[in-house]
Amino acid sequence: MNSKPIQLSIILTTHIPEKVMESILSSIGKVESPATEIIIIDDAAGEEINNKLVTLIREAPNESIFLYDHDRPLGRGNSLNEAIAQSTGKFVWIPDHVNRFNENLFRDAIRRFSSDPAAFWVLDYQLPGSSERWIKDAEDGSLPNDSCFVWNRNAIAPQKFFLNPFLTKHHCAELALRLHEKNAWRHTDPFFVVYKEDFIPVSGNNLLEFYLSVYKTETDQDIKRSIAEKLGELRSDEETEQATLGYLDQARIFLEQGDPGRSLDLINKFLQQNPSHEDALHIKIASLERLRRHVEAAELKHSLKNRDLLPPEQAELFIPEEKEKAPPQPSIEDLSISVVIPTTGHGRKLLEQCLHTLQNHADARTTELIVIDNASIDDTFEYLTQLQEKNFLNIKVITNEENAGFGASINAGVKAAAGEKVLVLHSDTRITANTIPELSRALDETPSAALAAPLIDETKIDEQKADNEYDNRLLTIDQADSCCFMIRKDLPVQFDEDYGLAFYEMDDFCKQLQNEDFKIILSSSTIVSHSTRSVSDMMGLTLVPELKWRNRERFAEKWLEKPVYKIPQQGSPADKLEALGVPINPESPDPEWIEAVNNFLTDEVKTEILRSNLTSYELITIVSSLMMADQRELMRTLEDRLDNAELPVPMLVLLIHYYYGKNIYSRCKHYIEMAEARHPVFDLYKLRIAIADKETDTSIPLLNKLIKSYPSSPDLLNLTGLLYRQNGDEDEAKSFLAMANQLDPKRFSAEETAFEIKY
Repeated sequence: MNSKPIQLSIILTTHIPEKVMESILSSIGKVESPATEIIIIDDAAGEEINNKLVTLIREAPNESIFLYDHDRPLGRGNSLNEAIAQSTGKFVWIPDHVNRFNENLFRDAIRRFSSDPAAFWVLDYQLPGSSERWIKDAEDGSLPNDSCFVWNRNAIAPQKFFLNPFLTKHHCAELALRLHEKNAWRHTDPFFVVYKEDFIPVSGNNLLEFYLSVYKTETDQDIKRSIAEKLGELRSDEETEQATLGYLDQARIFLEQGDPGRSLDLINKFLQQNPSHEDALHIKIASLERLRRHVEAAELKHSLKNRDLLPPEQAELFIPEEKEKAPPQPSIEDLSISVVIPTTGHGRKLLEQCLHTLQNHADARTTELIVIDNASIDDTFEYLTQLQEKNFLNIKVITNEENAGFGASINAGVKAAAGEKVLVLHSDTRITANTIPELSRALDETPSAALAAPLIDETKIDEQKADNEYDNRLLTIDQADSCCFMIRKDLPVQFDEDYGLAFYEMDDFCKQLQNEDFKIILSSSTIVSHSTRSVSDMMGLTLVPELKWRNRERFAEKWLEKPVYKIPQQGSPADKLEALGVPINPESPDPEWIEAVNNFLTDEVKTEILRSNLTSYELITIVSSLMMADQRELMRTLEDRLDNAELPVPMLVLLIHYYYGKNIYSRCKHYIEMAEARHPVFDLYKLRIAIADKETDTSIPLLNKLIKSYPSSPDLLNLTGLLYRQNGDEDEAKSFLAMANQLDPKRFSAEETAFEIKY
C-alpha cells in the first residue's frame, strides 16, 4: 500500500440506491490515485448488498477502500459521522449522485482544492446569502445534493464538523448552512454532470430540522420570530400525522433515534390518557435523562417504584417558556441581589440542578444571575446560550478561556454585579425559600458585617452544621464555608487569585475580612443543602493531595507566624521528631525544618534508632520525618520494618509520592500493593506508572475506570494526552493536553493544540 498521505476521503453509505452505489464504485473505484481513500458504511443493508460491495471492492484497483458493517441500522447521518471519524484525508467528499464522472477533471479538482487550504468547496452552486433564501431554496428543491460539497477538514473546527443525524437527506446542505457565515467557501466547476432533476424539495422531518438550523444561525430577532412561527406550523402538521400512528410507538422511535425532546412531548400526551402505563413511564424517564433533567427522572423513578405518580405540572422544564405577557426586564437600579455561580469541567448537570432551585426561590424582578464558565468541556456553553436567549433571571455569562479558579471567578462576578449584595453559590448547592431574604436581612441588621452565611447540611465548619441548635438567630463566627455566602459588593478586599485549584481560598478571604475589622455573621434561620464532594470528585481533586499541601503553605506564609523548629532535649528519637512537628507542605518542607532534622540525626542518634525495638507508631513517625528530610539511607534501612506495620493512607500516599518524584517505581508499586486500593489516589499513581512504563494493556482499562468517576480531572486528561502521544495519535494528544491546561493552567502548561474552546 502506498504510504503517501491521503488527500481526499470519499464516503459512501448504503442509504443511496443500489444502482447509484454500483455506478459510483465502478467509476471512482477505478481511480488509482494514492492520495484517495474510499470509506463505505454498510448500515445493515443485508447480506446480498454486502456481498456485492465485497466483490466491487475486490475488483477495484484502489487499495485504500475500507468497508464497515453495522449489525443494526443507525441511519445515514450517524453512518456518515462514523465515516468522518474513520477518515484520514484532508478533504472529505460524500457523493450520493455522480453522473458521467470525469477522472481528469477529478484530479485537477484535488489540486485546486489543495491550492486554497482555508476553504470548503461547493460545486456548481452559489450558497444563499440570507435565511429567507436558504428556506426558499429548501422548499423549492434548489439545494444541491451531497455530491456538490467537498469539505476541508483543516478549515473546520473539529467539534463543528458533523452531520445532522436526524436528517435523511440534504446532510451536506444543512452543514453548509451552519458553516458558511464563519467559514470561507469557494464555488467551482464539478468533475461530473450535475442534473437539476437530482435536486428535490426538503420536506417532512427534514424540513423541520432545516428550519431549526436556520433559526439557530439567524441573529435578526424579527426574522427569528417568523421562522419560529413556521416551525410551530410544521410541528403542528407533523403532530397530527403522528397521532394516527400512536403516541407511544412514535415516542419510542424518537427516543431510539436520539430525539428525547420530541419523545417526551409525545409520551406526556400519552400519559394524560394512560397515567399508570409502566412502559410509557420508563420511556419518559429515559427521555428526561437524555435531556439531562436528572432530578425529574429520579423523582419519577421514586414515584414509579411506589406507584405514586407525580402530577403533570411537576414535570415541566425548569427553563421557563416565554409567557404571553412576559414581565418587563428590570432596570439596573431595580436589581438588588446578584447571584454568582462558577462552573467548569462537566458541570452542566450540577448547574441545572442548582438553577432549578434558584428559580423557585429568587425574585426575577430584583435578582440577576452571573455564571462564570471556566472553560467547561461539556455542553455548558450551549446551555448558557439557551438561558441567555430566555433572559433567565437577568443572566450575565462570563466565559473564561482557562479555568481561572474559584477566587478569580468570584472577583470577576462581584465586579460585574449590579446588585448591592452578592450571593455566591457553588453549583452543587441548593438554597431554600428564605435563604436570600434571610442572608440579606442579616447584613442589613449588622452594619459591621461583610459576610453572612447559612447553616449547611454537609460542611466541615462546625458552627455551620445544620444539626446545631442556637438560641440566637444571628451569631458571629470566624470562618464560613464557601459553598453559600452573601457579601456586600463594595468590600475593600477580594479573593487572593494566586491559590491553586480549591482549598484555603475561603480561609484566606475570611482572614482578610477580619483583618479589616469586618464581622462574619451566621444566620441560624436558614439551611442550605450542599453535595460536598460533587464538584471536587468531578475535578478529581481528592486524587491530588499536593494541591492542598501547596495552598496550605501559601495560607501559612500569609497568616501564620513562622514556626521555630527545635528538637527537645527529652524523650526517644520518635518523641523528639514528633515534638518538632510536621512540615506544612510535606512535598517541600521549610529549609529550617530540614536543617533541624539533619542536625538531630547524629551518628549516635542513627545508631540508637537502628537498635531500638520501635512500635508501629514510632516507626511511622521516624520514617515520615526521614522521608521529608530526604534522609534516604537511614530511611531505607528502616523501611523493611514497615511491611509488618498497619500503614495509614496518608503515610502510604507520602511514601508513594516521594518515590514517584524520584522515578523509583519499584518502591511505588510495593506501597501501592500494601494500600490494597483503600483510596482512588493509589489507582492514579498506578496509572501514572503504567503510562511511564508504556504498559498500554494496564493503563487503558485503569484510565477508563478513573475517568468515569472523575470526568473533569485535569490530571487524568493530561495522562490521556500522554497515552495518545505514546500511541502516535498527536492530534488527540494535543486535544487532551489542551483540556488539562484549560482546567488547571497553573499546573499544566499550554501546548500548540488542535482543540478549540467556545467563548
